[in-house]
Amino acid sequence: MLSELLFTQYTLVQQSRHSVFKFLEENVMDDLAKPIPVFNEKTISYMYVHIANCYIAWAGNFALKCSITHYNPDEPLNISQIKKVFEQVDEIVDHFITHFSIDPIQAVKGYKWPEKYIETDSYSIFTHVITHEFHHKGQAMTMARILGHIPMDTDVIRF
Repeated sequence: MLSELLFTQYTLVQQSRHSVFKFLEENVMDDLAKPIPVFNEKTISYMYVHIANCYIAWAGNFALKCSITHYNPDEPLNISQIKKVFEQVDEIVDHFITHFSIDPIQAVKGYKWPEKYIETDSYSIFTHVITHEFHHKGQAMTMARILGHIPMDTDVIRF
């Protein structure tokens, strides 16, 4: 069943995220809230809150029709707080996959932004949120490198 595949795929995302959080905790702790000029003064903390907000917006609020409050990405979080945010993200994704397991390519319709009607499907939303995370994970690892920390391999398949 496709839902089992989605749970398996999201587990791979979580494992990669765990590697990132371990790297950040062991190497970057004091620099999580350090602004990076070439990233418009954004921080690694900002990047991870932004990633979480994408899951909240698309999987939680748009697809599942919840009313989950977004986090303020400009408010710096430490690694423990970021991990806590992602516990909520994991719950949202679990609910999302369970909800759409009967019809994983179910149409999702509604207003996403004022006066902008969006129609897509649940599989596209799932794909969007996980690829969005990996895009910004790459940026966060580049930010760590700029700050003088050499990132480890954080791909799904690591050597």
